[in-house]
Amino acid sequence: MRQTEIENIKKFTNALFAGNVFDSFCVTEASFSTLIDITIDGHVNPDFGRDKEKTEEVPGNAEKIVRWQYIRPLCYEAIKGDKPPVRFKIVFMTPPDKAAGFAEKHGLKFRESDIAGLFMNIRFEGGKMYCVSGTSLKTFSLDKSLENAWDESVEAFLKKFA
Repeated sequence: MRQTEIENIKKFTNALFAGNVFDSFCVTEASFSTLIDITIDGHVNPDFGRDKEKTEEVPGNAEKIVRWQYIRPLCYEAIKGDKPPVRFKIVFMTPPDKAAGFAEKHGLKFRESDIAGLFMNIRFEGGKMYCVSGTSLKTFSLDKSLENAWDESVEAFLKKFA
């Protein structure tokens, strides 16, 4: 887990809300504080129906999580205005199949069934923006190679867009 301060908030926020840079990521949760507080649970409501193209299924259970591209306009509407938001937080997760691909690409011995998620937590508060990378495994492991590779990958990703 590594926290990185986003230096160029305007450029990063533009990539986040106006670009498609994060569109392939799933959003497990998001919250926005402006005039009111808005909280979004990224787990798809099963009563609404199953729209396969807008969601990713979490292996091992029936949950589906929405992709950023489908809620980005809603989130942008929540923060736009004359004043910056008081705060916001977005928890991104790589689609489950991409997590296994990430491990394989980096020569790591983790299978899709081992990885619960690879995360990027974006947080804006007090005029500062941070990204905290994180990993979650389904079983205990002393092996930190996945965490270290993910931290480095997120840092490189942020350098392109922040």
